Amino acid sequence: MLAYCKFNGIGVIPWAPLASGALARPVGTETVRVASTKGTLLERKLSEADETIVNRVEELANKKGVKMAQIALAWAGQKVVSPIVGVNSIERLKESIVTDITLTPEEVSYLEEPYVCLSISRLCCFC
Repeated sequence: MLAYCKFNGIGVIPWAPLASGALARPVGTETVRVASTKGTLLERKLSEADETIVNRVEELANKKGVKMAQIALAWAGQKVVSPIVGVNSIERLKESIVTDITLTPEEVSYLEEPYVCLSISRLCCFC
């Protein structure tokens, strides 16, 4: 989708580039949000591809010494101009400004390689 939009001069403003927090913490991390959706229609179950993506985000974050959310936002920032990020504190807002984090073409490819169609992977909001 992004390539099509770029080619045709169409702007993209993605909602929830952190996939409702899935890209901000390691796979299996229990949060209030995760616990509150268990057993409901809102429960997010990650596919194998989703888990691979989250693990790769975590790997790159550890390698660069930054937060997982910052890796995900750095990727989104290289694809679009204005992702819509929800924050719940000034600290989270400051962490979401990632102008000093750049991913190499190899790192971008590494993150994108496991992506599958949106209808299969709910993390793939940019394909």
